[in-house]
Amino acid sequence: MAKLTSLEKALKLLDAVAKTKSVGLRDLAAELGFPPSTTHRLLGVLTNSRYLKQDHESKKYQLSLKFLEMAAAVRENLDVITIARPHMVILTQATTETVNLAFFEGPEIVYVDQIANSDSLLRMFTRVGTRAPLYCTGVGKAYLAGQSAEFVSEYWRAADKKKYTERTILNETVLSRELDAVRRLGYAVDNEEMEIGVRCVASPIRQHIGSIVAAVSISGPSSRLTCDRTPQVGELVRRAADEISADLGYTN
Repeated sequence: MAKLTSLEKALKLLDAVAKTKSVGLRDLAAELGFPPSTTHRLLGVLTNSRYLKQDHESKKYQLSLKFLEMAAAVRENLDVITIARPHMVILTQATTETVNLAFFEGPEIVYVDQIANSDSLLRMFTRVGTRAPLYCTGVGKAYLAGQSAEFVSEYWRAADKKKYTERTILNETVLSRELDAVRRLGYAVDNEEMEIGVRCVASPIRQHIGSIVAAVSISGPSSRLTCDRTPQVGELVRRAADEISADLGYTN
C-alpha cells in the first residue's frame, strides 16, 4: 500500500472529525491509525488554519465555521439551487411534505437543499449534506433511469450494495423493471427501501444539453405519503422537475 502524503492524512483526519462531530486526540489517532505525534501535528495545522476548533474544556476537536463559509461559496456557484428554490416552495405548498434537491457524485447522491415540513416529527435520512446510494433512493433511481443500459449495468456491478430494509432492491432484474417504470411514468419511488416508514417520490432535472444534473423529490412518512397518493404526488414532482429543467435551458 502506498504511503499516505501529509495532505491525504489531513483530509482523512477532517473526514474522521466530521463523522464523529467532536473527538479527542487519542481517540482520533486510534481511529486513523496515525501516531499521536502525527495526529497532534495535523490537528495543530488545521486548527491554526481555522478548519478545526478545539474546545478549551474538553480539549476535543470539531469542524469550524470555515466549512460553512466554503459551503456558502459552493452554493453561490450552483445555479440549479437558485433556480430550483421557487419551484420547491410551490411543491411544498401543494403537498405539505418535505421537498429535497439532490446532486449526483459518483455512485452516490448528495442532498444539497431542502424545504422541510416543520410539522413532521419523523427524522428522515434526506437531510442536507447526507449521502446515499443510487439504487435504493428515489432520486438515485430517477438518475439511473436516464442513463444507458451499459452505464446502469456497470454501476450495478461496482456498487457496494447493502440491504437497508426488507424492501431494499438487491436484484439487478428487479431494478431494471423499476427503471423501466420510471421512464414510463417520469418519476421514481423509494418505497421504504432506504428507511422503514419513509417513502420518497423523485424526478430528474436536466440542463440545457439534456444530461441529468440533479433531482427533486418529495419525502414523507409512508403513513401519509401512501401508495394511493403516490401517482398524484409523482405528477406534481415530475412537473416541478420539468419546469426547473426548462428554466435551466432544457427543451424536450
